[in-house]
Amino acid sequence: MFGCFPDVGGARKDDGAGPAPTMVDSFPILFAPASPRAVARKFTDFGMGRHDGDELGEMSVAIFDDATMKAKLPSRVYARFKEALNTGEKTSEEDQKTIADAIFKWAREKGAVSFAHWFFPSRGGSGANGSMAGALKMDTLIDLDWSSHEASKPFYATLPPERLFQGETDGSSFPNGGLRATHTAAAFTTWDRSSPCFVIDKVLRIPCAFITHLGACIDEKTPLLRSNDALNKQGLRLLKNIGIGTDAKVMHSFLGWEQEFFVVQAELYRRRPDLVNCGRTLVGKLPARNQQAELNYFQPPTGNVQALLFNVQAAMLKMGVPMAVLHNEVAPAQHEMSPIYCHSTYSCDNNVLFMEVLEKEAEKLGLRALLHEKPFAGINGSGKHNNWSVGTDTGLNFFYPGKKDDARQLFVTGIACLAYGLSKHNEVVRCCVATAGNDHRLGAQEAPPAIISLYPGHGFEEHVDAIIAGGPLLGYRAEKSSADPKTAAAMPAVCGVEDRNRTAPFPFCGNRFEFRAVGSSQNCSFPIAVCNTIMASGMSALSALIEGGMSHRDAVAQMFKEHRHVIFTGNGYSEEWLTESAKRGLPNLKNTPQAVAQFNSEKAKALFKELGIFTEEECDARAEIMYENYITTLSVEVDTLISMVETGILPACTKDMATYAAMPALAGERKATYEGIKIETDKLKDIFGKRPHDDLKAEATYICDTIKPQMVEVRRLVDKAEGLIEKELYPYPTYEALIYSHHS
Repeated sequence: MFGCFPDVGGARKDDGAGPAPTMVDSFPILFAPASPRAVARKFTDFGMGRHDGDELGEMSVAIFDDATMKAKLPSRVYARFKEALNTGEKTSEEDQKTIADAIFKWAREKGAVSFAHWFFPSRGGSGANGSMAGALKMDTLIDLDWSSHEASKPFYATLPPERLFQGETDGSSFPNGGLRATHTAAAFTTWDRSSPCFVIDKVLRIPCAFITHLGACIDEKTPLLRSNDALNKQGLRLLKNIGIGTDAKVMHSFLGWEQEFFVVQAELYRRRPDLVNCGRTLVGKLPARNQQAELNYFQPPTGNVQALLFNVQAAMLKMGVPMAVLHNEVAPAQHEMSPIYCHSTYSCDNNVLFMEVLEKEAEKLGLRALLHEKPFAGINGSGKHNNWSVGTDTGLNFFYPGKKDDARQLFVTGIACLAYGLSKHNEVVRCCVATAGNDHRLGAQEAPPAIISLYPGHGFEEHVDAIIAGGPLLGYRAEKSSADPKTAAAMPAVCGVEDRNRTAPFPFCGNRFEFRAVGSSQNCSFPIAVCNTIMASGMSALSALIEGGMSHRDAVAQMFKEHRHVIFTGNGYSEEWLTESAKRGLPNLKNTPQAVAQFNSEKAKALFKELGIFTEEECDARAEIMYENYITTLSVEVDTLISMVETGILPACTKDMATYAAMPALAGERKATYEGIKIETDKLKDIFGKRPHDDLKAEATYICDTIKPQMVEVRRLVDKAEGLIEKELYPYPTYEALIYSHHS
């Protein structure tokens, strides 16, 4: 709920780029996010030291971060490595050996026995277990002694440099959209040098991109890396054209994620085939008390849940992830954890690691973490709000109003570029959060609508209209107000520049924009890659206007005028917005099949090709992967639902009905309800068997439009039956047991 995102980049004191990083929304923080290791050292300087069981004393001990690299490498090797991150230059063989030796020695000190290239296949969301988002193969830290003349050569402990920087595996067994096949299967992992290695469970993990033998991406990380390159190129070009921040050498994107999830007892989880197979309940009746009074929100976590949250926090801090917030969410059994922001590629990796650690730690306590977007019908689902910003190596933030004219003009310029991207490429933004699981959230009264719009705040909206009318770029008063509790004991609270709009998919949050539509089980890499892409597109378009002779002010004004319709500061949950958005021409892609159909359109292909994010072939492949993921997810759900009804629900109905043989007048609606379940389940089986198989788009659309409504009808009757069947006969753990029994 609360984004951990102080001003990007640790702004310089004299440029007005942002506030000192001392607050995370309403939560105070103790350290700047750039170097938690340095903080641990500061604690030591003040006599706090590192104590067993002190999580803050163990921060970043298991990550080969920048401070460690600088300490372990010769200064020239370190400098060349850092420079290569900006230029893209290859690391020389000599430097590769030096770096590999240093990482090997460090990893052995941390107890590592193996290493693994850790990469991120395009497996989609929709409730897959958190550990499924990443992939790895563990190799022991050994190699043969090639200097030996023995036929059976001895081996020794080492990390060969070529195995640090790249690896090879089978690409055909991962989702690839036809880019790989059994007879053309080679794929390669290559170290993402911008994301540091770390040690977990005696394994040195090396974050990697994953590409085919021909260099095509079949993962989530590679498009993100490419989008950062595009953002860097177009951002520096724009800064040069507007004459602001021309001393910047690098542009970065930043991310702070907010991970929501549910926790249930593992023993009850295992007795629910739908949770095991699908990640969500396919049947289930809400208890009388659920979330009506919002009693769970910010309630202190109970014993075993608090233990879980603290254990996860400790593990993540140790691996260099600055976990800063944990709390109960609105729905019973729902919780949230989030870190302070960092560079987007590293932050996305951290989120995948978090989901994995969460599940491992839950298992140790006899619990189960649920990452599906909608585990339980009728109460809130889970999202993963992505707090995203764009800034320079010199501390400028495109999304912070600043205190000086340059910073304020940059802020207005940045929002113009974002408005262009969201308007011009609205469909791909919707598509990057389209999954079977997220379809249950988007458009409900708990998450942003499926209509993508931009909320910059009421005050800024007025400023946009003034610019369009001929006014200057300056003039937006980014002044914070205060909320006075009107009591002697409590001081007035400092308010944000703009109010918070939780109904918007893309609201402004003081120094970043919060992409609220991302699903809880998704890898953040794809959504952030798209955010970077549309921002780079806007930067490119604005630069083209200025390079064509238009003034900075007039170019921004024209961009706002042409894309004013994407700015909306009202209630995104309202029926009026549905009508108004249609008048404005904004797409309303209500479900995943509709959204995916736009991803490989000619317009989308042109966008991605121009900026070097995806080739046309990669666009087609990713659309195919998304269709396949949707079809597979729903097919598993249908099979599971039918099995649960036929092997559990109907037998229970039969036994319950038999108890009324002597007094049928007391049976009430039982007979009609139970027979209705059988009739509607048979109908589901029949129409599911008739789905088309020769066209992925047609099959996905048929499942969405025909199969899903029938699943809803079966569920309606089963849930009604749950309220009729004798309690001891109902075959599955109830919602009441699932969401409350572990709160002890």
